[in-house]
Amino acid sequence: MKFFRPLRKNTNSTINYIKYAVGEVVLVVIGILIALQVNNYNETRIEKRAMKDYFQKIASNIHSDLKESERLLKFRQEHILSCNKVSKSLIENDFSDQLLIQKAIFEMIIEVQLNYNKDAFESLKSSGYLRYLKNEALEELLNDYYHQINQIEMFEIDQRDWANALELELDRNGFFYSYTQLDQKVHTDLFTLMGNYTSELKNHPGHKIIMRLLFRGGTNNSFLTGFYENHIKTGNQLIEILNQEMNQ
Repeated sequence: MKFFRPLRKNTNSTINYIKYAVGEVVLVVIGILIALQVNNYNETRIEKRAMKDYFQKIASNIHSDLKESERLLKFRQEHILSCNKVSKSLIENDFSDQLLIQKAIFEMIIEVQLNYNKDAFESLKSSGYLRYLKNEALEELLNDYYHQINQIEMFEIDQRDWANALELELDRNGFFYSYTQLDQKVHTDLFTLMGNYTSELKNHPGHKIIMRLLFRGGTNNSFLTGFYENHIKTGNQLIEILNQEMNQ
């Protein structure tokens, strides 16, 4: 019996060592799991904070965009009325409101400045954080909102290029020289009367181009007013959802 006592003693030591080693491994695993959990928590917190910052910047951009769309909507609505009124007046040989005639014509060929701000949304897309967005309705509305801006810009550019081409044609056929009476005066102030639209100008080749400009101003702009109205509606919906996300 004495022969087996050292063996039993060695066996007990091995078992204790194994228990100790297993305990160490368990502690290390628990430590790793805790570290991973803390890291995930920190990453989630950083992600949420970053998304909130982006949402705040986007909301700020949208507030400015809506003011821009409201301004342009008002401009287009007023311009539609003036173009239609001037078209009717010229057809009926009514030249009584020369300032309105001038206003309707030159607002067709003067470039409309667009001041939409897409920087915050583009920054969000390039950051990669957009893939963490869980709100599908918000993501869809964001894409729709900025798609509407692209539509407005495309349509405005198309109208500008079309009007500029006709303006060059008016320059080539000498219409503006006759209209502004450059042989009598030099006048570049658009806020005062540049010249008189008369029955003689109606016989000028450029008169047909003027009527084309006025016709498009009175009809084609109706598409633009719809774009602006939808953009304003979508923007207000988007701000509401962004505020909900930021308040969570």
